[in-house]
Amino acid sequence: MPSTNEHHSPPFSTRLLLVGLACLALSVAAAGVLVGKHLNLLEAPGCGAGSPCDAAAASVWGKVPGLGWPTSFVGLAYFLALGLGWLAAYGGPGVTAPLRWLVRLGALGSLVFLVAMIAGGYACLYCIAAHVGNFLFLFVVESAPKGSGRTHGILAWGAAAFVVVTGFEFAVNRVVEGRVRQTLASSTKEIIEATKEVSGTRGGTPFRGRYLAGPERAPIRLVIFSDYQCPDCQRIETEVRELLAERDDLSVSHKHHPFNADCNQYLTRTMHSNACWAARAAEAAGIIGGNEGFWRMHEWLFEHKGVFSDDTVDDMLLELGFEPVSFRRVMGSDETLRRVRADVEEAHEMGIYQTPMIFVNGRELKGWSVPGAVRTVVEALAATNPPPGDASQDQPPLAAEKYVADWREQNEQPFLPDQYAWSLGPDDAKARVVMWGDYQERNTADADRLVRHILESRDDARYTFRHYPIDKKCNPVTPADKHPMACRMAKAAEAAGRLGGNDAYWAMHAWLMDNQHSFTDDRLDAAAIEIGLDPEELFAEMDSTAVAAEIAGDAQAGMRAGLRGVPLIFIDGKYVPRWRMENVLQAMIDEAAAD
Repeated sequence: MPSTNEHHSPPFSTRLLLVGLACLALSVAAAGVLVGKHLNLLEAPGCGAGSPCDAAAASVWGKVPGLGWPTSFVGLAYFLALGLGWLAAYGGPGVTAPLRWLVRLGALGSLVFLVAMIAGGYACLYCIAAHVGNFLFLFVVESAPKGSGRTHGILAWGAAAFVVVTGFEFAVNRVVEGRVRQTLASSTKEIIEATKEVSGTRGGTPFRGRYLAGPERAPIRLVIFSDYQCPDCQRIETEVRELLAERDDLSVSHKHHPFNADCNQYLTRTMHSNACWAARAAEAAGIIGGNEGFWRMHEWLFEHKGVFSDDTVDDMLLELGFEPVSFRRVMGSDETLRRVRADVEEAHEMGIYQTPMIFVNGRELKGWSVPGAVRTVVEALAATNPPPGDASQDQPPLAAEKYVADWREQNEQPFLPDQYAWSLGPDDAKARVVMWGDYQERNTADADRLVRHILESRDDARYTFRHYPIDKKCNPVTPADKHPMACRMAKAAEAAGRLGGNDAYWAMHAWLMDNQHSFTDDRLDAAAIEIGLDPEELFAEMDSTAVAAEIAGDAQAGMRAGLRGVPLIFIDGKYVPRWRMENVLQAMIDEAAAD
């Protein structure tokens, strides 16, 4: 009889177990970053607006068709399930055929996603890392000896992981949706109140697109900036078209904001490859066929997601009743490009940087991502029986006013503490400005000079500068390594403060900002003497562990605060997204100081 003390021998080596877990850990970490970004729990470096990660999430591959689950959540659940299945295989029957085929199918899925990302031009690094880990795990599994026996335990562990992750996603999404619904309710109330306050023409240029669907004078007037290849724009278009078919008190006009650098001068990267030509096709249809021609093309473009090519454009035009040769000539003319760029310029002046951007009677509709949001606000506004009006009554705020309002509506954000906070301005100042920056980065220097200039003539504001050098020598969280002297410069400022106090810090700070492209240790030596510091003591302090810890702490705090790039500016704990707009910082500081 076999001994009761006989131990079960694992089906494969502990080393192979650990290698497999390491491969899956790479996939879990990468997918986890994307999940955290989706839930606004963290900011993934290199994953901000307009990034390949952002484009991947917004693409047709970003969600599971029919279910609407973000692909990142499904990926995280799958990788966790594989990890638990791998552990169960080690402690049980080994790598059975069902587990092996599950891994193979997963690797095939990774291959499909990688090809789609390359073809779509959005090579998200976190996505690539997740799929690479998946491929490596396949190699590990294929090298493991085959097992046989019951696989119920493996499947149960995998199912449990999937249920937990997807359940968490469902719960968090319900919380997020609740907040967006509150935003929609507040925005609807503001639109109703603003409509009541307006009587007669406001003056200025009427706010509407070149072509109008619905009556010229209507109680409810929608203006929508959109992109024919934007998925959210397509959803909103469907909702608006249904409302137009049902109501006679609604007018709608369209303005272009393509996410394509060929006609959008404010973009550095193209996200929608055919968006400019789609917009120009709509304008050409309007030039040739008037209002009816524009809307005929407009509807076709949204129905086909703005996609046509040189090979298919003639078929499209014949289907819509346009003569191809003359249409192509008009579509490629300077006039269609001028019209699209004019809309883009207007959007920029109004502070619009995303699509769709929806205005109701001249007021921005916020919370539009809630299903049925446009219908909700239209029906709520109609219930108040507003009188008919025209576009001359609608004057939305310009960018500066919009940015200040967006800043005002934020909740104050707490920061990780700064042990040595060198600040300009009185301790009891009402307005508090905090900026994360890099002494070698041009925009940081520009923003810093602007803030210090604003504070020169006032005693009700306080400014604190915190370090985020894009230099891996002292910044443990930066994914990039662009500025080789940034750490040295940050250390010089911190060391000056530790040796000479607040005045010495700010004197060194100003010198560094003025000499960001000509900094050397020899020049720093001379600057230290001018400031009243001993150069030898300064250089010794710069190399201290305390200075290094302070810079690393600032960088960590910046990442926790949502840093995507420098400068990162907060006023009274509220993020300032577009500080370059004239008088925006001044207006925010004035308002913060007055509270």
